[in-house]
Amino acid sequence: MVLEEADQQVKLWLQLAHEAYSDRQMLRALHYFQRALDYAQEKGHDLDVALVCRDLGYVCAREGSLDKALVYFDQGLAITGVELSVRTGLMANKASVLVSLGAYRPALELLEESSGLIRSKYRDFSNAPSQLVHSYAAIVQMADDLRKVVDLLDMGVRADRIQVDIKRQEPPWLLRKE
Repeated sequence: MVLEEADQQVKLWLQLAHEAYSDRQMLRALHYFQRALDYAQEKGHDLDVALVCRDLGYVCAREGSLDKALVYFDQGLAITGVELSVRTGLMANKASVLVSLGAYRPALELLEESSGLIRSKYRDFSNAPSQLVHSYAAIVQMADDLRKVVDLLDMGVRADRIQVDIKRQEPPWLLRKE
């Protein structure tokens, strides 16, 4: 019962954070994200901690706080037993930040690991949730594009001569409002 209450409270604060961020109320959004994170940590509800870290890291990355985003993604990834969509979201979001920082090889490794996790659970995708199928397609496309960048680096092209634009897949909670 306690975990259910904690889960409901975290989900409420996450909903308020998502709505505030969608309404471009950054301070309010950060306040609710932090409350959700603190509460989930206090209650020892690791799965919710990972979920909050995914969303809060995404917001930090989108707002340009890349180092802070990495901290949240790493915190979420350190938790075991996390739902597949949350784990792969953390991995893909971290890969996007690493690309922004010019760490192409580690980003590619994360994307390949992420797509591998999805493939290992859903071999033919007939039973996969549609959102996960879309995420998988985006992860595979990003990995393919990133492989081209790594190939250029391996051919001797200087990293400062390569420009990579990242098209982020907006999370469902952000798409509802915009």
